[in-house]
Amino acid sequence: MAVQAPRVNVPNLNVSRQHRWYIVGVLVVLLLVFTSIRSVDAGQVGIITRFGEINREAQSGLAFKLPWPFEQIHYMDTRIQKQQEEATAATADLQDVNATLAVNYALNREEATHVYKEIGQMYNERVVVPAVQESFKAATAQYTAAELLTKRPEVKAKALDMIKRRIEPYGIRVEDLSIVNFSFGRDFSKSIEAKQVAAQEAERAKFNLERAKLDAEAQAAQKESLSPELLQKYAIDKWDGKMPQYVGGGSVFNIPLTQ
Repeated sequence: MAVQAPRVNVPNLNVSRQHRWYIVGVLVVLLLVFTSIRSVDAGQVGIITRFGEINREAQSGLAFKLPWPFEQIHYMDTRIQKQQEEATAATADLQDVNATLAVNYALNREEATHVYKEIGQMYNERVVVPAVQESFKAATAQYTAAELLTKRPEVKAKALDMIKRRIEPYGIRVEDLSIVNFSFGRDFSKSIEAKQVAAQEAERAKFNLERAKLDAEAQAAQKESLSPELLQKYAIDKWDGKMPQYVGGGSVFNIPLTQ
């Protein structure tokens, strides 16, 4: 008697392949959708490029573009930004001066595409930072080191004006400039300290001289006003009414004593 072999169910390979291709297709579609939708924050402008060339702008909100590598979006920030820089310069009397500069600036929204095309997204490093450094050097070169200490608002105004004239033509507006501190070389700092000590000593000596003069004038005025009669009145006012036991000359307070 022949033995019948067990029947084995062979899976439908065509169905499995179709299922896999379906999953791959769904993933591709999701990837394309995901790479085609972008969000542009408030205070930003999205620059959409197609094969590297600027195609259009995208304002705040959802932005739609073709999937990569056909189109890409580049963000340009139009909010006020702060750039802080350590700057070194030389004064009119050739003293080294260091300062910390803080400039507030912003990219004009309507100039975002132009700035991206002409400068790129790194406009801060390419335009703002060099302008701040060069303007500070040009401004401080017009003053001596001593003048920088007393004319800081004037120095700031000149440096700010120079910065504006350098970067505003690029579509970047400057809001404000702060010069946080000035520091000089060791020799100049020592000379300033010596001058301050000398000035303090001179003020102290002047005060002591004026005080001595006033004391001398007060003593002279008091001496002139102390007549014999006034001295006698002061003595009588302070007398306790007791007669002295020994009196020479027969008088007390120039008043004759009777027997």
